[in-house]
Amino acid sequence: MSGIAVLLVLVSALMHAVWNSRTRYGDDRVSELTVAYATGAVILSPWLVVDPPLEVIELVLLSGVTHAGYLMFLSAAYRRGELATVYPLARGSAPLILGVVGIWVLDQTPTVAVFAGAGVLALGLVLIGGVAWGDGQRHALLMALVTGAFIASYSALDSLGVRSTGAVGFFAASSIVAVVIMIAINRQSVERLRGSLRAGAAIGILQSTGYVLVLLAFARAESARVVTLRGTSVLFVLMLSRRSLNSRLITGALMVVTGAALVVS
Repeated sequence: MSGIAVLLVLVSALMHAVWNSRTRYGDDRVSELTVAYATGAVILSPWLVVDPPLEVIELVLLSGVTHAGYLMFLSAAYRRGELATVYPLARGSAPLILGVVGIWVLDQTPTVAVFAGAGVLALGLVLIGGVAWGDGQRHALLMALVTGAFIASYSALDSLGVRSTGAVGFFAASSIVAVVIMIAINRQSVERLRGSLRAGAAIGILQSTGYVLVLLAFARAESARVVTLRGTSVLFVLMLSRRSLNSRLITGALMVVTGAALVVS
C-alpha cells in the first residue's frame, strides 16, 4: 500500500471521526445530519449530470432508505449515549454483520482469519457494550447496534450499485433520497433546517470530502486494506471523546479495530 494511499485513508478516517464528534455534541442532530447529506449531494451534484445512475435506480432508492435509517438511528443513539461507546458499537457491528451474512446467506467460505476476526470483534463489542450498559446507556446500546445494521445494509447496496454505475453519482443520488425521507418523516421545517445550516454544512463537507478521499484510495490500493486502515477512525473518536476513558473501553476499541481488519482481510 503506497504512502499516498495510507495518507488518504488516515485523513478520511480522521474526518469521519471529527464529523461524528460534531454530530454527537451538536444542538439538533437530526437537522444537522439532514443538512449534511444535502450539502454532500450539492457538492457531488455535477456527477449526477455527467453520469446519472439511471440503470440502478432501484438500488439508489433502497440505498437512500437505508441511509435515512442510518441517520435517524445514529441521531437517536447520540442523543442517549456517549461518542466513545456509540461510535465503536455502530461501526464495529457493521463488518461483523456483513461477515455473518456472507457466511450464512451468501454461502461464502470463511478463512481462519475471518473466524478469528469475528471472535475478536465480537469480544470487543461486548467490552464496549458492557461499559455502555454500566453507564446506563442501555437504549443507546440498542440504537447503536441498529445503526450498525443500517451501515451494513447500505454498504452492501452501495457496493452492488457502484459495480454498474459511477460511485460518486450513485452516492449523490442516494443522498438526495435520504434527505427527502428525513425531512418527510421528521417533519422538519425550513426554519429548523436553516438553524442547522452552518453546523450541518460543515459536517457535510467533511463527509463528502472524506468519501472522495476513500474513492481515491480505492484507486491506489486493495479495497480490503483501505477498509482495514479506515477502521482507525474508532481510535480517533476515542481521542475526540469528552468522557474519561477506562481500560475496558480502550481494550474494546482496539479489539474492534483488529477484529474488523481480520474480517475484511
